[in-house]
Amino acid sequence: MTNMEFNVQEWGTRPKVGKGYAADVDGKWCCFLEIKDGAYRGDHTHPYDQYTVLLGGKAMTVKEIEGEIVEYHLKENVISKTPKGVPHINVALGDAVLYEWWDGPYEDEPCPGLFDEYKKDRVGPRD
Repeated sequence: MTNMEFNVQEWGTRPKVGKGYAADVDGKWCCFLEIKDGAYRGDHTHPYDQYTVLLGGKAMTVKEIEGEIVEYHLKENVISKTPKGVPHINVALGDAVLYEWWDGPYEDEPCPGLFDEYKKDRVGPRD
């Protein structure tokens, strides 16, 4: 058995968006994120694949795939994969808790203007 060590820290907490906790686990960034009703997280891309699991509540991930905006309603305990480089945003449809991890360290590149329809009347991590 491998002895893994990690230090969970508060990360991504925004009062109007929700709490967040994360850790580096063997080079992969892993986090628990709350998204309050009326909030969103994301609106960016990553250089690594991202995996999202809805632990409770209701939320969707919206992605731009080959120029089309596609909505994916998350299901509890089902892994949703967002390939590296795919623009995406997570939108709460009520209070929600997500578990997410990446195939590397956390890095993001914003996607200004792409998901404005989903951000309208909502609060996000950069607000």
